[in-house]
Amino acid sequence: MITKNKLSGRPNARLTEQFNHSNSEPVSKKAHKTKSAHKKRISTKFMIALLILLIAVAGATFGAITVVRKNINTDQPAEEIEPIEDNIKNDVEPEAAEPEMVEEVEVPISEDMQSIQPITNITSSNPTIKYGRLMLINPNFMVDGDFIAARKSELISLSSTYGISEYHSYNGDNLIDKEAGAQLARMLADYTAAYPGHEIQTVSCFRSIGTSCGRLCMPTGASDHHTGLTCDLIDPVYGDSLDTDTLDQHLEWQWLKANSYKYGFIDRFPLAWSGGPMSEPMNVDGEGSTGLYETWHYRYVGVYAATQIATGVYNNGEYDSLEHYLKARGLVTDLLSGI
Repeated sequence: MITKNKLSGRPNARLTEQFNHSNSEPVSKKAHKTKSAHKKRISTKFMIALLILLIAVAGATFGAITVVRKNINTDQPAEEIEPIEDNIKNDVEPEAAEPEMVEEVEVPISEDMQSIQPITNITSSNPTIKYGRLMLINPNFMVDGDFIAARKSELISLSSTYGISEYHSYNGDNLIDKEAGAQLARMLADYTAAYPGHEIQTVSCFRSIGTSCGRLCMPTGASDHHTGLTCDLIDPVYGDSLDTDTLDQHLEWQWLKANSYKYGFIDRFPLAWSGGPMSEPMNVDGEGSTGLYETWHYRYVGVYAATQIATGVYNNGEYDSLEHYLKARGLVTDLLSGI
């Protein structure tokens, strides 16, 4: 509202100025408020749109996770992924490694087991033949003619191989097992070296038939001479009589008794295991008695067994018999029944 000056009828300039001044401030504030309100509306719309966008993104993400979980929890087996190694192997075949050479180690056989290794493939009803050098042939452990003939074919000649003479030519060639022959030759050479001018000769080695000369002889099939491991020995310097009563007069028998085990030989029929005087009936018992006493009869059993027999490992330190030794080692059960 504009007032007029009462005197002139013109508008009052002062009042007009005041009026205009008073009215201009409210208009500016209103316009400012209108701008602010507009900005707020725009900001609100932006925030709402952003919120909607975030909700949409979150929903899509949640849906994808749900689908993945559903696929993981499904009963259908997952597709197998071929290992990288397999792919590499299929693409490039590696060179085959050369097999590592393993050196064969021979397991040593104990001397105890070596002493009973077979030395012939000949079959026999005698159960001790499989014990090789420890085979037992006596009246209770006999062999037949087939064994005797086959065993003879496996032997060598001492006279031809080592020049060892057979004292009685009518006994034929002095045949013996190859290993036993080599050891016998060494033993007799050492005897001659110890007593120059002396030599031991064989009187009888392998025999195909037995003898019938009383208690000192064994029938065919029961003789230790069938083994091919035995020889009767004598030094001709002391005569050719095989008489146990003359033992003191025969240096070779004394030397053999003391040293033969070092070469694998034993006194096969020692006095202690004779089973009584030779004038009495033969006594081959179940404890190890041989029934014989012969100071000239030496049998090869190998150094290990010979040492055990000569030193009495199973006989309280006293010279053993082959029979008792086999029983003590559990290699035979009954010396009387031949098992």
